[in-house]
Amino acid sequence: MFNREERALLRRQIAIAYADFARHNQWTATDVYLSSMIVERAIGNAANDLERMSNFHLEEDKKPDRHKIAGFISKWVAKERPIQLRDNISQVDVSRRLYWANADLAVKVFQIFLRKEVPFEVALNLRYWFAFRDERGETLALIAYCCEEMSK
Repeated sequence: MFNREERALLRRQIAIAYADFARHNQWTATDVYLSSMIVERAIGNAANDLERMSNFHLEEDKKPDRHKIAGFISKWVAKERPIQLRDNISQVDVSRRLYWANADLAVKVFQIFLRKEVPFEVALNLRYWFAFRDERGETLALIAYCCEEMSK
């Protein structure tokens, strides 16, 4: 589904989302890190899902739009949980905020594909879904589309 350049761009976009996430949180590089191996697995799984969806629902040679990419990539980022704790962090230091780290990253990844800001209330629901539900990429793609339409 994604060629080498597209995969590299997706990795960079996820890294940018992680940098934004880290900038807004109190953890340091000594506490958590973004696992490149898990990011690659999330991209691969999203690519497989997008390929299957495209084969059944899109015209031949048509690629998924940014809403579908936002939905499927963020779904797999949430499932694979690429933000990992470093070995040296004490379990006492693992706070409730850290528990939400991967869900928050998935919301940021979802956002980077959109041209308009995700409304706060929608972002809160996405955060919950990414933490506790296994939402379908198609549903998330529809939410991405609706977020842009709502802000017009």
